[in-house]
Amino acid sequence: MGIIRTRLTPPSEAASLIDRPRLLNRLAEAEHAGLTVVLAPAGYGKTSLLSQWYRTLRSSGRACGWLTADASDNDAVSLLWYIAAALSDAGVSFEPRLDRVLRTDAFASSEFLTHVIIEALQRNGGAVYLFIDDAHVLAPEPIHALGRLIEQAPVGTAFITASRALPDLHLARARARGQLHEVQAEDLKFTPDETRTFIAGAANSALDEQDLSTLQQRTEGWIAGLKLATLALRRGTAPKEMLASFSGSNRSVSDFFAEEVFSAQPQPVREFLLKTSILDRFCPSLCEAVTGQPDATRRLYEIEERGLFLLQLDQERHWHRYHHLFATFLQRRMDEYDSQASRELHLRASDWFWEAGLPVDAIEHALKASAPVRAADFLERRCQELTYVGKVRLVSKFAEQIPEAILHRYPGVLLTLAWRQTRALHFEQAAELIRIAGQRLDAMAAANEVPTAELRRLRYLYLHREMVLTAAHDQMPDVERRCQHLLDEYPEEQHPYLKGTIYGHLLAARREQYKLADFEKLFATAHGIMKRSVYSFAAVGLQASIGPFQFLAGKTLAARAVLEQGRDEGVKYSGRHSSATAVCSLPLAELVYESNELDLAAQLIDEAMPSAVGFGFVDQLVSAFTTQAKLHHARRDIAAALQTLDDGMAIAVERDLERLKLALIAERVRILIETGRADDAIRYAAAQGIVVTDRAPTPGEAVTTRDEYRAITWVRIAQASDHLFEATTVARQWRSFCAARGAILSLIRWDILLACIHFTSGNKLAAQRALREALTHGVNVRCLRSFIDEGAIMRTLLESVEVTESAHPTDAFAAELLNVLDGGDRSARATTDDPVNDEGLYGRFSEREREILTLVASGLRNKEVAERLGMTEGTIKWYLQQVYDKIGTRRRQRAVERARQFGLIAS
Repeated sequence: MGIIRTRLTPPSEAASLIDRPRLLNRLAEAEHAGLTVVLAPAGYGKTSLLSQWYRTLRSSGRACGWLTADASDNDAVSLLWYIAAALSDAGVSFEPRLDRVLRTDAFASSEFLTHVIIEALQRNGGAVYLFIDDAHVLAPEPIHALGRLIEQAPVGTAFITASRALPDLHLARARARGQLHEVQAEDLKFTPDETRTFIAGAANSALDEQDLSTLQQRTEGWIAGLKLATLALRRGTAPKEMLASFSGSNRSVSDFFAEEVFSAQPQPVREFLLKTSILDRFCPSLCEAVTGQPDATRRLYEIEERGLFLLQLDQERHWHRYHHLFATFLQRRMDEYDSQASRELHLRASDWFWEAGLPVDAIEHALKASAPVRAADFLERRCQELTYVGKVRLVSKFAEQIPEAILHRYPGVLLTLAWRQTRALHFEQAAELIRIAGQRLDAMAAANEVPTAELRRLRYLYLHREMVLTAAHDQMPDVERRCQHLLDEYPEEQHPYLKGTIYGHLLAARREQYKLADFEKLFATAHGIMKRSVYSFAAVGLQASIGPFQFLAGKTLAARAVLEQGRDEGVKYSGRHSSATAVCSLPLAELVYESNELDLAAQLIDEAMPSAVGFGFVDQLVSAFTTQAKLHHARRDIAAALQTLDDGMAIAVERDLERLKLALIAERVRILIETGRADDAIRYAAAQGIVVTDRAPTPGEAVTTRDEYRAITWVRIAQASDHLFEATTVARQWRSFCAARGAILSLIRWDILLACIHFTSGNKLAAQRALREALTHGVNVRCLRSFIDEGAIMRTLLESVEVTESAHPTDAFAAELLNVLDGGDRSARATTDDPVNDEGLYGRFSEREREILTLVASGLRNKEVAERLGMTEGTIKWYLQQVYDKIGTRRRQRAVERARQFGLIAS
């Protein structure tokens, strides 16, 4: 982002500041308060006071930063950028990554900048004073961001703000804590002595005590009024004559500007003032373009000499602005004098800014000129590039000010807005914008309104937006078709940003359809695009597609490397908590969870979950909610795991995301069965339309991961309800399909499921074979949690495999899994005589498990227990396997004895 350096120093004033000891003494209070608010209407000397405090502290060697707020800081990110720059000028050391952020505004987030600023202040250690002038011009979003920064800042950081209106900075809370120092208008009013000193130094003629008293009374110590009075005195107006006509009300001040300041200027000066008043900032060449007069440099010097409220914005004296009150007066005067002329001046300014390569200013002045067609035309020509550098919100802001009837004539703007609506998950609005853009393109083609090449470029954008919206709806076969069409039919379109998004979506679409063969060429092309692209988000998005593709193919190390690289790029340019970072952080969280790095996975989820909910596509949402639920389950917080799945399901239903819905169903069923609530799992699956009596979900030709999620749920339910033959048949078909497609991660999970099904049906040899196959692949993929999350039954399966202490990778992997299942200490399997309430040796007993164990203890056989409880005999066997694993024995009678010993069932 381009920083206007002059906003980082107190503005210079023509007249020197007078000493005001009583206010300088208030600085001692400000030094010890976390927040000081100088609150008063315009013209009470807030900026002057802050300037005096600032220079006093600087002269004593204190670390001080200054920021003059501006209305252009209309979002939190802009304000925080400037705060970081001000603190940097004060000597606060930031990490090198901030320098990169300050050079570009692409994809930065307020969370990232807040975090970086807090870290820098903490490292600084000493006292730091940040002065923020004109805080009243800030919009609610940046004000709230400032409030958050103030609350989180370390002790020793003092924020000193000046504002005309009460800022929403949680002042009541700070006041209650004794952390607020307030300076009001009453404190800022000039005392008679201060007025005397000020007039003596600023006016050409002296005032006697009576005149001073009158002036003090008329102005009530209002400093701007005193300044206006001195202007009249410097013109030679007699004091009593001036005092007779001077008023301290706002209307009087306006009248004074008109009669005593403005009308007293030569006609060329007045004309220059009026015409340049429409500019928020100006330089000589801009003034010449707007006024149509040469030698603006000399005219600005003359205005400064006349003390006409001209403020310098840089040390080179190139950029200037008028005092806000004076500018407002001039603008009102200009509108009253000739509103049409004002419009023409804005149009001239718009042209100058456009030619100067400042399209944002050009569009703003076109809108002020009530020239929406011109604004739309400029926006049409720059909206794509603004989007690529992270300014799509600004495009939306401008578009909101253009009537729909005009906006609908500009397909490029419409398609940019559609992209933003898609990213924000507002699919209906995005579809409508794309529809309107398509109609406009048809009309333009029929009327030959634009050259063929331009029309073709717009058609390309139109098809691209359709593809992105299709991806948001998770229609992956259609996404693949659309991506391939864009690549084949528009070979001349080589923009790295758009090309990167196409390849990213193509990779995701092929992954979801298990089209993993011959991916080396696709990867090579994608990597080439990443290297050529200067647009960070496009590269990050591409990496977010490559990583999961490689992970499914069993290339875990390569997948982790590319996701970590993408996340690092996202953090570098937009912070840990941004949506750009989340697209890699969430699949990375899923990957590291599989590697049993639970703390890292939790950290990544915490950072990225809010962005996933607000801006994530299905890939991110699936990773976010399933991984978070698994983390809760791994830490035995079952209630939190189920709540996470409920939260995700609400989003899946609201946005009609079938893949997310099926992934959450599969995870919930797994957790319910693993925690001994098989009956609840069967009922839940049935409520979601998945019942064993339905047609078995076997892999077909047009298969996607949706089908696999449904199949996993179906097989688990079949196993839990004693349909073991059917479960085995379906699992084998999916295993063969995944093996043929090279989907190694899915292959491992189906082998694990097959091992569990064979074990439940009593086929120990088949269970061992399936588990061996899973271990053989799993050792390379490092998917520990796919084994561990099966719970107690996996411990028994692993113990049934002959694990030696050889150096063979499969044996070492099995031993590692057993060690994790035993809490990191294999010796923990030693028996104990300590009663543990409802805890067995290796896990908490469910009510159903205790009920079954009680009936077994009474002498009932499995078939009799099943009849008593209305369950199948196979289900009773499955529950008893869980009991045996948790209690640490394979013998039925020994299990009963130990359960009684632990107090789990009655003796």
